[in-house]
Amino acid sequence: MHATLSVPQFSPVSALLSGAARAVALYASDMPNTCRFYAVGEAQVEAWIAQGVERLGLAQVRADGAFLRSYNLDLIGCGYGPADEDAYRRRFPSVRRISRAQSVAGALALEQGDRDSAAPLADVIPFPSAA
Repeated sequence: MHATLSVPQFSPVSALLSGAARAVALYASDMPNTCRFYAVGEAQVEAWIAQGVERLGLAQVRADGAFLRSYNLDLIGCGYGPADEDAYRRRFPSVRRISRAQSVAGALALEQGDRDSAAPLADVIPFPSAA
């Protein structure tokens, strides 16, 4: 008998957030500092994102996410002004944890992007013929 796999239902909260806001929610959650995305899976990461949003509130997660994005852009020279180190340290006292949260949020985006775009690309890009 074949096993039937069901598609997991992900948090609708995550769909409302940018990648940086997802990282902020993960930072505020119970996610372990040593978390690896592929070890825990998409459903667990989505649950941590929902937990972080519940703790901070959607507005705060979005505001801190916008700040984090701006800070990162300033660091690589694509922003409009100097990075505000003091504000960054107040929001994210653990550099290691925010770095891990950004990595996990990025892996989630890649995983969901690969899954969501795989089928349409197969229809658009023709397989090279051997002729």
